[in-house]
Formats: sequence, structure tokens, C-alpha cells
Amino acid sequence: MTELVRFAKGGEAVVTAIGGDHVTLSSTTSAPPGATVEGALADGTPFRVKVRGCKRDAASDRFVIDGRVIDLSRAVRDRLTQSASNAERGQPETHGDDGGK
Repeated sequence: MTELVRFAKGGEAVVTAIGGDHVTLSSTTSAPPGATVEGALADGTPFRVKVRGCKRDAASDRFVIDGRVIDLSRAVRDRLTQSASNAERGQPETHGDDGGK
């Protein structure tokens, strides 16, 4: 499972990769380079991205947004990194300390 972002101006995206400040989203809407897109994660955590680039993915009919996350806590970054990493490997997402189960 990947983290869902709902944008304030409509549309949604999933975090497909994150490393440091860099993030890649698969989005239902496009965003021009230089724009700041604002939204929230499923748990209500505010999520803002300064867009570096956006291109249409013809295979999925979605947009790939590359950008830099703004004002995101280390704990949330770590959670997003773990979620994106698990999705790439096809593993289920875990939240919190469940003893590695």
C-alpha cells in the first residue's frame, strides 16, 4: 500500500518514491513546474510539494510529478519512505511498532 495524498484544489496522488527532500508522485492531476501543490495525507498530515517537473504517463493515464517536499517532519518522511519501499517490493505496509509482524 502506498500513501495517498488528497490535493486541496482537487485530485489525488500516491507517493511512489521519496528520498531526502525529493519526492515522486503518481497524480490524477497535473501541476506546472515551480508551483507549490498543497494537500493532506490520509491521516490529515499537511503535505506540500514544490514541483520540479510533471509529465504524463500514457500507460497509466496519470501524471508523474517530481518535486521537493516542504515542511515535512522526519517521522513522516521516514513513514513515507518505508511505505514507498514496501510498495516497490510488493510487501504490505506496516504502521507503528507491531513487533515486525
